[in-house]
Amino acid sequence: MEKINTLTHPAKKKFRHGYSLERREKQVGFIFAIPSIIGFFLFVLLPILGIFFLSFYKVDLMSGDFSFEGLKYYSKMIHEEDFWKSVQNTGIYLVIYVPLTLVLGLAMALILNAKLYMRGLVRTFFIIPYITTYVATLVVWNVFLHPTQGPLNSLLMSLGVSTPPQYMVDTHWALPVLAIIGAWKDVGYHCILFLAALQAVSTDYYESSSIDGANLMQRFRHITLPLISPTTFFLLLITIIGGLQAFYQMALMTKGGPAFSSTTLTYYIYRSAFEFSDFSYASAIGVFLFLITLLLIWINWIAQKKWVFYQ
Repeated sequence: MEKINTLTHPAKKKFRHGYSLERREKQVGFIFAIPSIIGFFLFVLLPILGIFFLSFYKVDLMSGDFSFEGLKYYSKMIHEEDFWKSVQNTGIYLVIYVPLTLVLGLAMALILNAKLYMRGLVRTFFIIPYITTYVATLVVWNVFLHPTQGPLNSLLMSLGVSTPPQYMVDTHWALPVLAIIGAWKDVGYHCILFLAALQAVSTDYYESSSIDGANLMQRFRHITLPLISPTTFFLLLITIIGGLQAFYQMALMTKGGPAFSSTTLTYYIYRSAFEFSDFSYASAIGVFLFLITLLLIWINWIAQKKWVFYQ
């Protein structure tokens, strides 16, 4: 076997001060990572630690005094009926939002991956909701869903529906509609990532399966879905996290109503902190939301071993 010359081989090249090229590259990489590390500590880790701290203390904003309260706010949270209602609303939102976003994103990606006429224009049309600001889109949705003058109810009444849904002022409709709006807003991002995953699948697999007599559905089930499963898993995680953090729709369209029917955990935290000035109680709810997020991510991380296939 040919002996590698450590003086000329790129991986073993020595600098005058004695550092190898590999070690020098690691140092340069660490220097470039310093701004991100500092940002993580300042804007992620410290706020999380601050929330844990506040959840055990009563804060007087006027005097700046802190008094230790122990598990008082966690006990209040457990016995608070509104808290459990917000947990239920968050669960309902997730059940609608997560599968709807994933399924629509994959369906749109499959359409764009086909030989579609004016595919570039259709792709732009699909991505517009994602790049548009939340405030602008929610203003449009407010007009679209207006109970008496909105285009949707006007169409329903013209088709003979005498009492169309009232959407944002109906306790049965408000939360599902907000979940649909959230899915409509985020589905463009999912479409892009699914499309990239689909285009990375080699056509050799489809050609071989066609020779073996596999139909379209069989190719989709046994080739497409397994090969794009890493992307599906990633999108599943960020969709769950996004669903747990849903806030803008509730804040701008329903204010958590009607009758608390669309108050999710994030909006309940906002109300507790900024409407009722109970930052300690809001921090306790934030800790609960943080732990629920970790639990769901951990469950999916364990479950992915059974259905995610890495090439």
